[in-house]
Amino acid sequence: MPGKWYSTACKHSVNYFGWLVGDLERFKKKSEASVSQEFMDSLNFCGFDVEPYESQILAISGAVISFIMLIVMDLVFFRFMVVSSTTIIFMVMTTLLIPSALLLYLSEYPKIHARFLKIHSLGDIPEILSYVVMSMKLVSNMERAISFAAANSNRPLARDLRKLIWDMHVRVYTDIDDALIAFANQWGKNSEYFKRALYLVKSSTNEPDEAQRVMTLNKSLDIVLEGTRHTMEGFAARLKTPTYVLYSIFILIPLALVALLPAVSIVGVRIDAVTLILLYDLILPLATFAYAEYILLQRPAAFSPPNIPDEHPRLVNIRSTRRSTMILSIAVAVLISASGYIWLQLGNPGGIVSTGAMTGYVPVSFPLIWGVTALISIYAFRVYAPYKSIRDEIKEIERQFADALFVLGRRISEGRSPEWAFMQTAQTMKGTGIGKAFQNVAQNISFLRTTLAGAIFDQEYGAFKNIYSERVHTTMRLFTESVYKSHEAAGVAIVKLADHLKELQEVEDNIKSSLYDVTSTMKTTATIFAPLIAGVTLALSEVIQKILQDISHEMSRLPDDISISSIMSDVGGGMEQSISPDVFILAVGFYIIILVVIMVRFAGGIEYGGDKAQFMYELGKGLPLSILVFTISMVVSRTLFASIV
Repeated sequence: MPGKWYSTACKHSVNYFGWLVGDLERFKKKSEASVSQEFMDSLNFCGFDVEPYESQILAISGAVISFIMLIVMDLVFFRFMVVSSTTIIFMVMTTLLIPSALLLYLSEYPKIHARFLKIHSLGDIPEILSYVVMSMKLVSNMERAISFAAANSNRPLARDLRKLIWDMHVRVYTDIDDALIAFANQWGKNSEYFKRALYLVKSSTNEPDEAQRVMTLNKSLDIVLEGTRHTMEGFAARLKTPTYVLYSIFILIPLALVALLPAVSIVGVRIDAVTLILLYDLILPLATFAYAEYILLQRPAAFSPPNIPDEHPRLVNIRSTRRSTMILSIAVAVLISASGYIWLQLGNPGGIVSTGAMTGYVPVSFPLIWGVTALISIYAFRVYAPYKSIRDEIKEIERQFADALFVLGRRISEGRSPEWAFMQTAQTMKGTGIGKAFQNVAQNISFLRTTLAGAIFDQEYGAFKNIYSERVHTTMRLFTESVYKSHEAAGVAIVKLADHLKELQEVEDNIKSSLYDVTSTMKTTATIFAPLIAGVTLALSEVIQKILQDISHEMSRLPDDISISSIMSDVGGGMEQSISPDVFILAVGFYIIILVVIMVRFAGGIEYGGDKAQFMYELGKGLPLSILVFTISMVVSRTLFASIV
């Protein structure tokens, strides 16, 4: 949990680096006097067990440690490498900017994290309010409905509801009405539609007519669903400009500049290997990642992905799978990385490996890029494919569940017994995952003579024990509560539950459709356009380098009294002296790998939020394709351009 690592880091920084601020008590008083109310509210909202002075000491110590580490790295470079003035400028900028950025980030982290939680908690609103509304339709008791929603959800918003209930128990509020008004006002700052919906739910308890009460509850849910839809549509509309900036400034321009790097020596700018690596493998990736994360920070989480624990029956061997996959991926990566050098030792059959500018097909170091790709892809795909498969099954079950619940409600309203109703629903939904689960419920009731709740939820034989869907479990708990009333009332309630779930699914589908343009563009950029452009520009850079070398060679043969000879000799040898083709292609190749990781995460973060399993699975599939496009683009371009030099 972010709060846990942040709180622990703050405590350790005080223990080990408190001496950096001198008199600790004096610094503590000064910190408490200078900190803003927004900062204190953020600490409370995030639940960080941290004092302001501890947060500031963490920021100071983090910046100091990073500065010392960068100074040591600079000294190592100066000791073992010859660096140019341009490289020194980049190293100084890096040494100053990274600690400064870290100082700012750590000092503002509580406010950043609070903002993140508030925005992403907006996605919990439709589901949490649907639990409240569904419970209110069964029993018109506001405190009971709030308690039910808080107890049956692990969302951040549900944790706030649990705190609300605790505050009521310790008499912070006199009654549920005061507590609900305070809660609505707190969240109304971030979501006006949630505030309106809560007021409607509260007002439903005063409706004398049952039909009017149900209409009021339905209206509150409609407001939330419509508000969530508008929020995500607004986010999708605001995405266009930031996405264009990300695509052009942080992707296209850096890739286009690759072709010009060999030619900048003409104007006297010397780019060496250290500068290239710092620029393309550190500074640009950090800037791209920071801007992409800034965009994602604005995204309201629509519906959180299912939480799949490692205790799932299909993940019982996942720890050993991780270990064996790591060993396998490292072995394959080492073998692939060394293949270029092995090929040279075998005499370079077919002239495949390049031994100079515009010779062969690929440089000797190029398999290192494929080695890193294999390391990441094998591990990501093999380890996270089971999670992805389980996740897809859960999502499919959630889609089937609304239809199954509608059929179940109709059968229950006919006065049938629960086991018969479950069996008939299972026959109707035959061939689906939810149909099998319903059949198991009927069998548990008939053969094991268990209770309805036990047939569904028992940890040993319950039919839903391996369905890790919070939405499904919560709805079934409501069903088990309602079925003990009259069958007609229970049947009507279940049909209404099915309607709510259908509405939630429609909102989900609309949100995905509104974000499709952005996500598809970024995925295509990561897998096709970026590596394609990189391959062509790398070939162009090698062409320019070859031309400059040829010009330098020809000019060196002119008589000494022609002064241009020495100038062109320096120009032509500039890139050859500073960056070898092997290092050049490695630096750009690793930049492409990092760029693909960032773009896949960005597109996935927009589409489905922070689902690690989905991200790793898509990375495992997409990265090899990207590097394959990069390889083909570079080889074909080098072959075509070889005819002009």
